Amino acid sequence: MGGVREHAIVVADANGTITWWSPGAEVLFGHSAAAAIGQSLDLIVPEALRARHWAGFQRAMRAPQVRDLAADIPVLRADGQVKEFAGRLLVLSDGLGAALGAMAIFAAVGTTGFKPFG
Repeated sequence: MGGVREHAIVVADANGTITWWSPGAEVLFGHSAAAAIGQSLDLIVPEALRARHWAGFQRAMRAPQVRDLAADIPVLRADGQVKEFAGRLLVLSDGLGAALGAMAIFAAVGTTGFKPFG
């Protein structure tokens, strides 16, 4: 089982503002929690994928479903590099089904074999 530094966990509210940034996210993505929390997810979404990301994010917030997606997801790192990480995306909703935001969990190594953006 991996430790906290082998996984990056990022949580955002329904507007796409980062509300949680794990120690693993600091290591994998290069931004400190202090620098990331309160920022838009654009901090880690590569510019070329932002329109697709926001269309999907807004669709998920309008109609949250209990499902998750595991895929190799390109991430924009603090050093400007785009690197793919095996990630799982989850919509967070309350007991009545209202969307509260989203969470992504990324592994430091490995692949899902599914590349939706490439």
